[in-house]
Amino acid sequence: MKFAIVNDIHIGDYRPYKGIYRKNNLQAEKLLRNFVQKMNDSFMPDFVVQGGDMIEEANLAADKKNYKKGLAILSKLNCPVYHLVGNHELEYLSIKYLKETLKYRKLYFNIDCKNFRFIFLFTKRFYPARETKLDSLQLNWLKKKVNTDKKIIIFSHHSLVPVNTRKNFWFSKRPDLTFIKNYRQFLKIIAGKNVKLVFNGHLHWNKKAVVNGVHYITIQSLVENTSGKIKGPSANAFTLVSLNDNFSSIKTTGRDGKDYKIKI
Repeated sequence: MKFAIVNDIHIGDYRPYKGIYRKNNLQAEKLLRNFVQKMNDSFMPDFVVQGGDMIEEANLAADKKNYKKGLAILSKLNCPVYHLVGNHELEYLSIKYLKETLKYRKLYFNIDCKNFRFIFLFTKRFYPARETKLDSLQLNWLKKKVNTDKKIIIFSHHSLVPVNTRKNFWFSKRPDLTFIKNYRQFLKIIAGKNVKLVFNGHLHWNKKAVVNGVHYITIQSLVENTSGKIKGPSANAFTLVSLNDNFSSIKTTGRDGKDYKIKI
């Protein structure tokens, strides 16, 4: 079976950070349409994962408009699409609005397909400390969902384990903003279970780590400018995954692309 991930699309205003235009927001819709066409014409996945931060927040009205733009483009896919929620969605859009718009009962869920269980988590930011966590209800739900003989693949927006952010443009000095604060509880829940792969976005780069035998794969943003210039081309990155009972083939396309073959 096959699936694809497109993440950190950031439809919205084009603005610099540290004097550099690292997110090519104005190209986001075009790149997303191109992604949909490639999926429909060539890769033909069983499903697509939208990995969160589909918008660049501005205000409530603009965010609603841009979020619906992204959904409309992805609705042209010839396969199901499953949506994660990122931190940029949550600046102005409420959880209630997101659930209603996506027609989701909860922002975390799972699907079973053949010999696999796919688990989609909601890494929620809690105020006033601005800590990102999996809440207690979700952790209790997760305990039940990992009790399966199926091979488990997990998706989240933020990392579910601590990350070395050295040389990361966005988070080199703020690794605390990249992973969930109750990661120890998460690791305890999945210990000894059949979890094989975990995917996340948020950091706008490609990295892989292995923690307790589980492969954690961070994947690049669709619109990140990795050229080192004030303005440069988009990474045009999205991730293609092919699975069989023994191996996963993982390819993140575009600038700074990565390829992995992992025994599962």
